[in-house]
Amino acid sequence: MQKLTYVRRAALPELRAQLPEVLLNELDGLRLAPIWLNTDKRSRHLPLAAIRQGERAVGDHPLTIFDTGETFVFDLSHIYFDGVWGVALAEILTNEALAWAVHLQGLPAVHLGQKRPYSPALHMHPADQKRLEEAPQVAMEASAETQSVDMHAILELRELFKHRNDLLELTVNDLLILYRAIHAVIYRPSPELVEMLERLRDEDAETRTAVESALVAISPDGERNPAILVPVDASKRSPRDRVYPMTFGLDVVSLEYISLHQKALAALNTYERASRNREHAYAQFEKLQKEYMVMLAGFGGGLERHKQLAAAGESMSITTIRLLANLPLSVQRFLDSIPSRFDVLNDMLKGREVFSNVGQVASTSSLTRFMTAKDDNEKKELVWGLMTDSDQIMRITLRDFRPHVRLLTAVGRPDLNIYIATDLLESYATSLNQYVRDVKRIAGAQFKQRGLFHVVKWLGVHVS
Repeated sequence: MQKLTYVRRAALPELRAQLPEVLLNELDGLRLAPIWLNTDKRSRHLPLAAIRQGERAVGDHPLTIFDTGETFVFDLSHIYFDGVWGVALAEILTNEALAWAVHLQGLPAVHLGQKRPYSPALHMHPADQKRLEEAPQVAMEASAETQSVDMHAILELRELFKHRNDLLELTVNDLLILYRAIHAVIYRPSPELVEMLERLRDEDAETRTAVESALVAISPDGERNPAILVPVDASKRSPRDRVYPMTFGLDVVSLEYISLHQKALAALNTYERASRNREHAYAQFEKLQKEYMVMLAGFGGGLERHKQLAAAGESMSITTIRLLANLPLSVQRFLDSIPSRFDVLNDMLKGREVFSNVGQVASTSSLTRFMTAKDDNEKKELVWGLMTDSDQIMRITLRDFRPHVRLLTAVGRPDLNIYIATDLLESYATSLNQYVRDVKRIAGAQFKQRGLFHVVKWLGVHVS
């Protein structure tokens, strides 16, 4: 069953035609069970992507639940559930299970029946196993998780924005998306990672090819302006549509987001250190401060307009989907494949990264982690899933589908894939924290005659 999960959905019909009738009947019988339970326990401390690499349902089956012995992991099909609906269902099932546990605990002890519950054999001959291995496979992935983001600092910054200017209406997700665009430009891999990869250049040709692919992926000369697909909630307008995709790209270099941030920070540092002409130093800083705040307000306003268009079902991605919907299937497939051949079209319509944030769960919720999915578009290389738990701890899950993952796995170095994904994710989280601290200093700095500057701190902030 595990090998079946690696087969591309588009290849399943042809594969099924080659499998024995007995096996097909058992597989069809399993489809009648809407929920599967996998009790092959794996450590709860593993990334979600690693836990789900077991026997599970695929594609058109709603839900598999993995038991780690301490927690449960809900693996939901995106055909049935988007991120927010999936979170809601997991919460409902958890609460129902707890209520039933309390009820059942008060009942008499249960005596096991004599008849064993039905369990399909799912016997596969070597020829069947070979067919599964030879069928087109889904893209290999590496994954990493972090909880290093300082959520409290982000909330304090948002509150500071509100007190400074009503136009500074950046949400938590707006700040995260903005910094993802910035981080794509400033990211530099750790020296240890680069050194580890460089040492493998002297291996055989296959390993050298894999290493070179990895070095390209982490190179500062790589993708500078990631096209990000953000799922927007469509339930208020059309519950049956669930989500509308919004693609968003921000050229932070040409728009001077980075340079203006650095100039404002340098001017603030100059003002702090100044012992003479402090009024002049502050005036220089204040000019840059206002310019920077206007730029951030413009970003927030622009992104809000994009979200409003997407929520109304009027984004370019949705328009394209509607145009395809009424065409013959063969024409749909042909036109749908065109963006993947042209990077500019792909970035406009489908994006290269998925950035899905389900927000903060309810104060009584036990949910802690979230991992999102992507479609079969091979141009989508990074998938970010974010959730903030009831203790205001944000956890980010990153899935890496870049070409080097398959190549390094083929030469027996999947550990390097995890290292690369972890390095990128931890760099994003830690430098995001520094960015938030810097913006707080810039936004809250005020002139003080005695040479002291003041940063307004708003403590005890909560988002309902």
